[in-house]
Amino acid sequence: MLKGLCLKVQGWQRLPPTQRGIVIIALPVCCLLSTVGVLIWLSASIADYEGWVRHTQRVQLEGRELLNHLIDAETGVRGYHLTRQVGFLEPYYTAAAQLPLTLENLEVLISDNPHQLEHFRHFKSLVEETFHLLAQQLEDAPNLSLAETEQRLYFYRQLEQAKQAMDRSRVAINAFMSEEDRLLADRQQHLEALRQINTVVLLLAVVVGLGSSGLAIHWFCQLYQEVDLRGQRLEAACDRLARFTANASHELRAPIAAILSHAQVGLLLARQAPEQSLPRLEKVATLAKAMGQLVNDLLFLARYEGVSPPDFATSFDLVPFIEQVVQEWQETGTASHHFYLEVPSVPMFIQGDREMLKQVILNLLTNADRYTPKGGTITLRLEPQGSSAVIHVSDTGMGISEAALPHIFDYFYRDERVRQQGISGSGLGLAIVRQIVHLHRGSITVHSQENQGSTFTVRLPLAP
Repeated sequence: MLKGLCLKVQGWQRLPPTQRGIVIIALPVCCLLSTVGVLIWLSASIADYEGWVRHTQRVQLEGRELLNHLIDAETGVRGYHLTRQVGFLEPYYTAAAQLPLTLENLEVLISDNPHQLEHFRHFKSLVEETFHLLAQQLEDAPNLSLAETEQRLYFYRQLEQAKQAMDRSRVAINAFMSEEDRLLADRQQHLEALRQINTVVLLLAVVVGLGSSGLAIHWFCQLYQEVDLRGQRLEAACDRLARFTANASHELRAPIAAILSHAQVGLLLARQAPEQSLPRLEKVATLAKAMGQLVNDLLFLARYEGVSPPDFATSFDLVPFIEQVVQEWQETGTASHHFYLEVPSVPMFIQGDREMLKQVILNLLTNADRYTPKGGTITLRLEPQGSSAVIHVSDTGMGISEAALPHIFDYFYRDERVRQQGISGSGLGLAIVRQIVHLHRGSITVHSQENQGSTFTVRLPLAP
């Protein structure tokens, strides 16, 4: 998991700054739009459920009003029959007048609920039956010619029938109202849940907004630092280019002037003293060869400047390879120094380019030979350290000053003491060494004290 996260971070850092800038701007904007969209949806849902709650409460209100109409009508008719006072019939007439409107309102309100609509049609027939019985009692009251006792018994039976119809209607209406109570409770519960979700979303929106804004600011600071670092690197590259141009001009101008001078003198001597022109021509050849080597070094540095390390397919044992390179170097002449070679008895395989690594070892040995006085000691030691092969090249020469150490791998850089002592060199050898080592995913360090010698350490990864 951690490795995957590291790969994602590396992938993010490899994106161009423009794309990262777009992502940095888009992150808080997308979070804001997503939050607004969710809040709009939640607000619409809350408004819908609030409407359903009000709708259910209105149905309950109409249901209670219908039940009150029934009670008023039944009570009024019963009071009239018991007292024969017409004033008791006023609630009945009011209920009878308002009943159709109440039933119509209820039917409209529950028209979208088939289950409740079926209940409504059932108790509607019961309510109409109850009112029909009550109306029939009022019609029969003036027309009866029965004895008082029989008349009272008749009305008691009528009142009992009306009461039974009233009870059936009340049970049906109560069942209807119980279902509405359940619907109201469910809708209020959903409404409260939505309000709680809305509160949580608001809190999360604040947290996500602050987090995304903080992350965007962090990424923006990183991007700004990277752009600033790239700017600094660009300025440093421009400075190096300016120094490189000046140094290259100087290094090329001097050999060209010498070649021209020796060629002109050689031409004059070829006519007057032919035997003296040969040294001049040899000098011209030597300078041309040195100039060609300088040009080759410059081309090598230019070719591999900023190039990512390639995947080398060739694998070879570093122990015999170093022994062979040292033997070739010794054949060029190191009799004035004491040289020691220390290699392990076990093979050490690495992946790389033989010719490039050969140039690394030769450049380090040549520098050690060049800056070590006669009688000094040069040591090359190869040893394994973990997953790396480590090459140490040490000498007891003039060393490197503390002020010069940070610059010794720069193009054309040469210590002022070296220039004063007239020691030859182009100032490109260590720059080439560092570039080759980096191409092999390795590293190079130096430890040196003035007048006590130097030690260059190259680390190369072993082959898997």
